[in-house]
Amino acid sequence: LPRAYLNTQESSRKWLNFGIEFFFDIIMRYSLQLPSFVQYFVVLGKSIFLHFRSISNTLKKVV
Repeated sequence: LPRAYLNTQESSRKWLNFGIEFFFDIIMRYSLQLPSFVQYFVVLGKSIFLHFRSISNTLKKVV
């Protein structure tokens, strides 16, 4: 029983790694083809981060 359990854990880890590699492969391919798309995400991420900081600061002032 433990041996079968280890085998299932190992196979699930392989699937997880495969999924992550596949995901990054897609991201890298599209980032080479669509740099504006990546820039959009970077700008969006930065704006969300800055917005989150301002929200957290206002919450600190309230509390």
